[in-house]
Amino acid sequence: MKLRIQVNLPEELVRRIDALVGPRKRSEFIERAVLRELRLEALKRLEEISEKFRGLTLEDIYYPSRKELEERHG
Repeated sequence: MKLRIQVNLPEELVRRIDALVGPRKRSEFIERAVLRELRLEALKRLEEISEKFRGLTLEDIYYPSRKELEERHG
């Protein structure tokens, strides 16, 4: 389901979008641009999180044995 929203953009930006894709494809173009930006932001956050774990090895992480797991979950 798509929602109708109102977004204010600079006139020059709208002209450039229209020149590139035409006024009838404006919403589709903006949707793709927003999705791309959301993906970039997600990647940036993932990189920030991964920096905290840089240099860790499997020996640095505790993995319970099969016996411990079975005891926990009966």
